[in-house]
Amino acid sequence: MGGRVAGRFRLASVVVVGVLLPAGTLTGQNQATSSSNSSSSSPEFHGTYEELKPAQKQLIDEWYADYHRMTGDHTDPKEYNEFSLSTRTTYEAVTHALMTTNLTDKSGEPMGTALELVAAIEAINGKVARARGDLQFRMYVLLKANALQKLKDSSEFFRDHDNTVYHKGYPLNYRQDGTPSIQFSVSKDGKHADIDVDYRSSGFPQALFNGHLTASNSDVRAGNNTQVHLQRWQGLTDWWRSLFGLPGVVDDPNAGLLPGDVPPIPAKADGKLEDAVKDFLQSWLVEQKPEFAASYFGPRSFACLAEYGPQSRTVINEGVAPYVVAKDLGAMSHAIGKVASLQEAVQPSSLNDREIKPVKQPYAATFALYQLPDGVAADFECDPEKAFDEFDQARVSGKTKKYGSYFASVFRLKAPKGKSDAITLVWAKDSTYWKVVSWEVEPEEAKPGAMPDTRRGQTVAASRPVKAKLKADPGVVKASHDFLHTWLVDDNFYGAAGYVSPRSDACVVRYLAEGQKPPATPEEYAAAIRGALTTVGKDVSKVQHLREALEPVKPEHEDLQVVAHAGEHAYTLVAVPDSLVSSFSCEQRSTRNPNAVGDDAAQKVYGNYYATLFTFRMAGEHPAALTLLWGKEGGQWKIVAYEVVAP
Repeated sequence: MGGRVAGRFRLASVVVVGVLLPAGTLTGQNQATSSSNSSSSSPEFHGTYEELKPAQKQLIDEWYADYHRMTGDHTDPKEYNEFSLSTRTTYEAVTHALMTTNLTDKSGEPMGTALELVAAIEAINGKVARARGDLQFRMYVLLKANALQKLKDSSEFFRDHDNTVYHKGYPLNYRQDGTPSIQFSVSKDGKHADIDVDYRSSGFPQALFNGHLTASNSDVRAGNNTQVHLQRWQGLTDWWRSLFGLPGVVDDPNAGLLPGDVPPIPAKADGKLEDAVKDFLQSWLVEQKPEFAASYFGPRSFACLAEYGPQSRTVINEGVAPYVVAKDLGAMSHAIGKVASLQEAVQPSSLNDREIKPVKQPYAATFALYQLPDGVAADFECDPEKAFDEFDQARVSGKTKKYGSYFASVFRLKAPKGKSDAITLVWAKDSTYWKVVSWEVEPEEAKPGAMPDTRRGQTVAASRPVKAKLKADPGVVKASHDFLHTWLVDDNFYGAAGYVSPRSDACVVRYLAEGQKPPATPEEYAAAIRGALTTVGKDVSKVQHLREALEPVKPEHEDLQVVAHAGEHAYTLVAVPDSLVSSFSCEQRSTRNPNAVGDDAAQKVYGNYYATLFTFRMAGEHPAALTLLWGKEGGQWKIVAYEVVAP
């Protein structure tokens, strides 16, 4: 079975691709002329220091100069080219959004661009393995002396809720209206900031259970984030938007020609997985027959294509997607050049995670192979909704740690100039055939010291002595425990709803699904609360103790005082000063309705409000936290607001 069968509709596919995709959308080459073009075009991977805009390049130059002064390490700013793919895309997306955002004061007078608020780079974080979302896909910067005042005075940014759970050392939060939005998280002294772009709103309950969704919130490459970016900030050169984010020849005059038919059945997909992976690489890189290699990509993987699905400007369908894959594979093999063996074009790479298991196989000199548990495999899924559904099903059925369905092959490409990041292909059976179902391009772990980090010579937040834990009102300690136990251990959703005050009705509206009508009566609001508690409660596996379902979250705002209580192993209880209550409310902030809390509230009154902070215990990426604000009503402690806080 599985011979390389030619498709019957080649001409139709050529026409469809030509109609749906504008010139230049696909990278590729005419196989007949690839050898003659390779020497003249000198193809290489893009996203380089040389291609940066002058303002972006200047920041990199000054960053390296600062690093040289601090360490005496005289390295070249062109080392930018060695940064990981996610680090370079993060830097270019964030700085592009900043440099194309013009600031004006309340009278309409110009105040320069948002990029001009930045004095220097301190660090750039792309994807950081096993780190929270608030530590990934962002820039850490030193601000100019007047930057905080300009943010306050500008018409384009507003003061949002203080960061209470994440963004340690950067509590002051300024952002733009709508989505996407640049977020400045600023230190209290106004000198330092953590800057990222938020492309999505936190989903409920998805964000509580799948950290993959929250971590990709600020990754310009994830899902339709690039398109969302371009809708607000035009002109970003999205050079990574080809297969694996590694473009080859982009100026080939024959790029519109298809390499050939994509067989419906891969050659060795019905045998051993390691043989299928080897045949995929051999067809692609040695034989330079990308159409045969493309046959290994299953329909589930097409969501990883920028051109596929409703999120793209020009939608291609499932019949055309394999030809898009073939085009990009052809472009990359052309960039690498003609090779006599796989060892000349590819080398193995590794995944380092205790939840995955290496697989012994005869081609270990070419690629590494691993078993993935179902829960980890869902983290690689490119379709956010499908990722949540798969993770949710695996969790509810208790199969997040089940092995045998998913495997990962990991390797790096060798190019004439350098090598690629690690490419991870996730494989699963489609009927009786092995197929690629998703992929990711990123080194598994960032190497310490691989990039300058001038934060080592700066203090973002003054060190403070550890505060003793407070003793809280016994009533709120009991109420918070009883609510969580009733909800998640007893599965008494009606009883749990009795702890929620009508004052939280604004939170119901905030987390409505798109197109869903808000409740109109008190009874409908109460029903919505019960429904939300039921949805989340049923998604949690049956537990005997809260610690089996919950994990405490450390508060990162210095004005939140941790309370001693018996359930500290499962959730955190903090005393909230009256001045910080608005940071837990569900009231939507905007340029017309900014947060009214001063940066240094003189009066910090405690005892009227408390909050419980926790995440659900999940494998993989860190999910969002849930915060519950408690206040007294008629002598009883009630939940008066709740919030899903994405890392």
